[in-house]
Order: sequence, then C-alpha cells, then structure tokens
Amino acid sequence: MKLEFSHDDFQTKLMLLYMLEQIEIPLTEQFILDICTTRNDWINYMECVGVFHDLLRDGFIYTPDEGAKRCRYTLTAKGRNGLSIYYEEIPEDMRKAISQFCKTNRMYFKRLQEYVAEFCKNSDGTYMVTLRITETTSVKPMFEIKINLQTRADAVRAVEIWTTKAPSFYEFVYTNLMS
Repeated sequence: MKLEFSHDDFQTKLMLLYMLEQIEIPLTEQFILDICTTRNDWINYMECVGVFHDLLRDGFIYTPDEGAKRCRYTLTAKGRNGLSIYYEEIPEDMRKAISQFCKTNRMYFKRLQEYVAEFCKNSDGTYMVTLRITETTSVKPMFEIKINLQTRADAVRAVEIWTTKAPSFYEFVYTNLMS
C-alpha cells in the first residue's frame, strides 16, 4: 500500500522524527533513509537526506557515538518535545502506517545493526570474515570473532547466517568460557 501525501519540509521533518520515536532504537543514517524512502516511499530520497541533515544540525537528532564508523541516530529531548507539540501535523493515515511498520520491523532492524558480519579478500586468495555483536546503544563490539575461510562462497554463507545464529553462538561461547 503506497500512501501519497504532499507535504513540506516541516511535515517531512515531523515524519522522520515520528519514525525514530516509533522504532525505539537508534538507527544508522543508511537505515533511516532506507525505511523512509526505499521500503515505504514516505519521503523522496533527496528530500529525506536534506531533512535528516537539517534535523541533525539543528539538534533534533544526535548520535551518541560521534566519529564511529557506523553512527546510530536517535531523538534528542528537543526532538521529542518538538514532535509532541506538532504531532497532529502528521496525517493520521501516515502516523498509522509509520507506527505499524516500526512495530512490525523493529526487531529486524535491531538485529541488522547488532549482528554485523563482513568479509574481505586476503592477498593469498582466502577470505577474512569478521563476525560481530555490538551493543544496542553504541557501535562498540561486545563480541567479535575473525575467521579465515578458503572460498568466497563460504564467506558469503557465514555472513548470511550470522544474523540468525549470532545469539546462540554467543551464548555457547560465553557459557563454555564461564563454566
């Protein structure tokens, strides 16, 4: 279902703030743009980029991990206050769509950010896979393992399954280290 509304920058800013409030977790800029533009078509991409940076510059959103490779953004007290005052300026259908999307997808985006996996090719032709679990409120790793795999296919497979296997893998390692 595609909702179409004509809105100005003010309403667009409110929609972005509302989405951040409803998702209830800090998100990277990439995820914020993806949610508002690609996945839902609530906001035009270029407009969303501009509005995001305006909100950041004006102190309505911030990142607690400034300078980190994958900064996550959330509302400031100023952002929450502004949203509470002008909440009704967001059309009710749009508020419902945003709320429903966030409720349905919150855990998915949380896992994507907490369970990070990436790989790179080594000079000898093997692949170094980095599997990481980060804290919810920052990008600092609470668990990280690097493993050297022989083929690209193995590296891709390891990255693909990490988001579902990370919690049980961490539990296994932690339990065995602490017993």
